[in-house]
Amino acid sequence: MFTIKKADYLFWTFMFLMTLLQLSDDLTFFGALIFSIAITLTLRIHVIYVINKLAKWHLTINKSPKFIIYTSLACIFTALILSLEGYIIVNLILSEKMGNSNEMVSLFFGMLMVSVLISGGSYSIELFKQNVESEKRHEELKNSVLESEIEHLRTQLSPHFTFNILNNLHFLIRKDKEEALELLSRYSKILRYYVYESQNKWIKLDDEISFLKHYFQLETDRSGEGLQISCQWNIPENQLLIIPFLLSTFVENAFKHVSAFTDKTNYINLHVFLKNESQLIMKIENSTDTVLNRTKKQGVGLTYVQKRLNLSYLKNYKLYIEPQENKYIVQLQLNLKR
Repeated sequence: MFTIKKADYLFWTFMFLMTLLQLSDDLTFFGALIFSIAITLTLRIHVIYVINKLAKWHLTINKSPKFIIYTSLACIFTALILSLEGYIIVNLILSEKMGNSNEMVSLFFGMLMVSVLISGGSYSIELFKQNVESEKRHEELKNSVLESEIEHLRTQLSPHFTFNILNNLHFLIRKDKEEALELLSRYSKILRYYVYESQNKWIKLDDEISFLKHYFQLETDRSGEGLQISCQWNIPENQLLIIPFLLSTFVENAFKHVSAFTDKTNYINLHVFLKNESQLIMKIENSTDTVLNRTKKQGVGLTYVQKRLNLSYLKNYKLYIEPQENKYIVQLQLNLKR
């Protein structure tokens, strides 16, 4: 993986080689090598211990115009050191003559230009690093907030689901003993699944579908014979994951708002299938009375499920809710992960 640290090493290697190539025209290879090492090390110290610290001070503590003054003074000081190093290497180590004062002035301004360019580049890199770190902190904070909100919704969903279960218990005592025992067994499976799986952020799609089938059958049993119910399950074997108790809310909503009139055919049609191996499609349609439906207040279930979709599947789902004349259609397209 290419990192900023590796890029830093490559830059200073490139800087050393370019300096060596440039000085080889005027000095012997040994002299050019020593001078290139001196220039690279000095500029490296200049960047690490001066420019980077000034940049951090400017960016995080005090965004003051004095930064330009301090940086300029640092570049002048570094240029003087580089010029002095050049004079010592050429005149004392190589026993050659640097030349007249014009050459020293030219060397100084050349080193000053290099110092300024290196300082500007280092400041840009430090600014980039700070932006990356700031974005990373922002993303971590955002994820933390999302996790907290998701957890809050899950705690809200728990009493909502339990309330619906308790609200339906009166149905059991009105049935005969054998059917009541069967329904209680189904309730037991649903509640057991709910207790254990509600603590998980992600569960297997197959487990969620199994739960949904039990839940759908339970609602079917208590709805009576005056309701025509059709369900299709086309879910092949898979390794997909989904957030728990997402789909049952739509089933609950359909049974809750299905029309109760006896002078027409009342129905609920459910179709759940996989498309393109990882896209889950759920379509549920139920008959309803347009006039009565307008007066009903939307339950908390749909409100919670829409929030959960936004938090866990942002840009990975499409939810169509279409109230039509005497029928209500909900279609969910969900891109699942493995």
